[in-house]
Amino acid sequence: MSKKTKKNTGSRAARRKAANATANIGAKNIVAHHDGAKSPGAKRSTKPATEPEAKRGAKPTVSASGSASSASAKSASSGVARRSAKSSLDAPPKPANAERSAAKRGGTPSANTVPRRATKSAATSGAQPASAKPAPWWPDTVPAPSAKRSSARRDRPDRDRPDDPARSPRPAPAGRFQDPHAAREAERYADPIPSREAILQLLGAAEGPMSAETLASHMHLETFERRDALGKRLAAMLRDGQLLQNRRGGYLPAARMDLIAGTVIANRDGYGFMRPDAAPGRAATGDDLFLSPVEMRKVLHGDRVMASVIGLDRRGRREGMIVEVLERRLTRLIGRFTVEAGLSYVVPDDERVQRNVQIPVDARLDARNGQLVVCEIVHMPDAHRPPIGRVLTVLGDKLTPSLVVETAIHGHDLPHEFPQPVLAEALAVPLTVGETEIAGRVDLRGVPLVTIDGEDAKDFDDAVWCEPNRNGFRLIVAIADVSHYVRPGAPLDDEAQRRATSVYFPGFVVPMLPETLSNGICSLNPKVDRLCFVCDMQVNTDGEVTKSKFYEAVMHSHARLTYTQVWKAVGEGDAETIERIGALMPQVRNLHRLYGLLAKARKARGAIEFESSEVRFVLGPQGEVVQAGMLQRNDAHKLIEECMIAANVEAARFLLKRRTPAPYRIHDKPPESKYADVLEFLKEFKLRMPAWAAVQPRDFTALLTKIRERADATLLESVLLRSQSLAVYAPENIGHFGLALEAYAHFTSPIRRYPDLLVHRAIKHALTGAKPTAFAYSQSAMAALALQCSERERRADEAEREVDERYRAAWMEKHIGGRFEGTISGVTSFGLFVELDESKVNGLIHITQLPHDYYHFDPIRKTLTGERMGRVFRLGDRAEIVVLKASLEERKIDFKLAEERGAKPLPPRGQPAKRTKQKY
Repeated sequence: MSKKTKKNTGSRAARRKAANATANIGAKNIVAHHDGAKSPGAKRSTKPATEPEAKRGAKPTVSASGSASSASAKSASSGVARRSAKSSLDAPPKPANAERSAAKRGGTPSANTVPRRATKSAATSGAQPASAKPAPWWPDTVPAPSAKRSSARRDRPDRDRPDDPARSPRPAPAGRFQDPHAAREAERYADPIPSREAILQLLGAAEGPMSAETLASHMHLETFERRDALGKRLAAMLRDGQLLQNRRGGYLPAARMDLIAGTVIANRDGYGFMRPDAAPGRAATGDDLFLSPVEMRKVLHGDRVMASVIGLDRRGRREGMIVEVLERRLTRLIGRFTVEAGLSYVVPDDERVQRNVQIPVDARLDARNGQLVVCEIVHMPDAHRPPIGRVLTVLGDKLTPSLVVETAIHGHDLPHEFPQPVLAEALAVPLTVGETEIAGRVDLRGVPLVTIDGEDAKDFDDAVWCEPNRNGFRLIVAIADVSHYVRPGAPLDDEAQRRATSVYFPGFVVPMLPETLSNGICSLNPKVDRLCFVCDMQVNTDGEVTKSKFYEAVMHSHARLTYTQVWKAVGEGDAETIERIGALMPQVRNLHRLYGLLAKARKARGAIEFESSEVRFVLGPQGEVVQAGMLQRNDAHKLIEECMIAANVEAARFLLKRRTPAPYRIHDKPPESKYADVLEFLKEFKLRMPAWAAVQPRDFTALLTKIRERADATLLESVLLRSQSLAVYAPENIGHFGLALEAYAHFTSPIRRYPDLLVHRAIKHALTGAKPTAFAYSQSAMAALALQCSERERRADEAEREVDERYRAAWMEKHIGGRFEGTISGVTSFGLFVELDESKVNGLIHITQLPHDYYHFDPIRKTLTGERMGRVFRLGDRAEIVVLKASLEERKIDFKLAEERGAKPLPPRGQPAKRTKQKY
């Protein structure tokens, strides 16, 4: 900035005003050209010059090509460049003329929109002198300044001259693209595509984000196959964090941007973290970005954002700054309607949502002060303004057990009502299988296939049958053929994709598909014909699948059996149950024998097997909890589980062999940071495991077997379970660490999981013999769907967990003052968490409820130690408690010790616990 300019904008407020005005000049008429459109210039501005510009008296000159070369162009360009990511959120630039006109028409401007005539002002065109440095990368909300065109060939009209090579759909004649790693790619592939290094090099030299189409044109990829292969490579680079993609589809190198896309995870104390988008390798690092309370004011829990790393906080964590909000995900919430000093707002029930939602007077829906309401956010918050919303439903004065499920549905924004076009399409589906649909399918109606599910199941995805032969067993897993009824692009498919999964609550289900399909024509109900998709396998005597094939079939379920029936018949030999099963009993025994072989193969692989138990609630007619108990897994559950795993593995192998895009179910090894904590924790119990780089699934299995008979086995098992990575969907397979499998996909539940439906479509496409590139889903599209399905799955898990916690609190409300035995399952600086033996309910013994003393918390050993009395409370200690308080609404349960118990004191300071030097 010149001295004259500094003089005219001497005060801080004036300087800020001048900078913003200059930035707006450069931004308001810029049209994004990173999808390959030519850039003849922006439309002439009809507004007067800004105050600083008028005072300077700048008169930009225009060359024959229409590009400006005055000092004002440099000022406008640098004004845009100086604008920070933060200002783009607080004061986003005005849209271009084309965008404004499109907004008036109710549409959205295309990236290829070209203004009607070129600008004559460098200040409004954002042109940049040739001597200027390349403009930095910009997020989608901040248009990048246009580069000045080359002075060569100025005699040609602007419309005939190619644009900057980084933005034009065709490469400049003088700069032919050359891949420095072409020889290496030629050795790997018969039809090589550009290397990752070449893609990064090309994007790094560009002036802005480039679309896949533009990249393909620059790289001279003319055929559909090569362009599709480029799309797959771009999807892989997105997944691995090498590239970022803005909302318009433009790609840019992540390293140069130093930006990371991810999901905001809020904390009730005001700060938060940004969890990077799921990616093999990155997910295992555990390097979430810390977001300060100031940054959290821009977003809400669950929002998907793009952030930059700005350094380390006081605790050494990577700290981020939010650059752009990519997607607003929290649109509805539950809270208390509050009126104070004439203003009304909703205090969110979820403590992770720190900002109250303001409610205008005309949007209160007659809600009264203190009532529980469902609120929809109409205007999202920013750093300076709170969210604004409207009341959708008044739930009442108090949260009751009958409202628990409804609260979770609204609180997690679960789609629970099907749109009318979806219902109309579902009702148009015939209720029975027609003869024309059977034609061309394998007829399995004579095979005694059976379903085995829980007592309360209503949708039956899978049926099984097996028979022994000289090589082991032939196993048929028949799956509901949902893909026959739900076609891509139809309203049913769009809604299923939006939901991605069914959500199961006690006594209630939010289905992915309408009930006429999920419980009707798609469900493998007993004694009726149904269309199915079959995985037919040969299992050898070692429990390994030696061959398999997939085909469409028609079946007739011979019985609907339950886990309890099968276990009583084959596990307990109950005569009454055996008689009820009748002629199908030999089939059930064959399945149990087959399970023995599959379990042997699982053990040989070293798959991790946690002994899990599930709390089941029995509800009364008013939705109140009348009974709570544990559901124990038995061989009947494991039998079906192993059959499903076998089919899922074969589906993954089939797709890998044919290279058809599909979502794989992947599970990486534990994050290194979590694993380090586990190793430190195990030392207190004199247990060891290999280093992170060498750990294998069988190491976890060996440790679980070793501790199985210990009194603290449940505690140790829960710690190991919490250390595991989260299983997600991804377009490229990396295997499944927990199951010790090299390839895995979900194939067996298309009624309730959208990824299974995608896998069915992919296998059917491959069975036709068509090329993978002809599939309806590209690799990049599959990557987006996999990410969406993973996120929807987590949302469903959170909703189910919330309902479970509320029902546990409701159950304990009936037992206030009761005494129970339990185990210390958590130790924190503010108290102890105790898990009760029978109900597995967790409650807090606050530190104020412990015997009077000064307590010191050891975060490594997970202990609380009394300073005066030397009492020690550690993980795994037994405790007898009294229920002090339980709150359904707050989801909190408070205990106190029934009697003062403490373990022996730790070794004196300076004398650490003895550790064996024996190697693992």
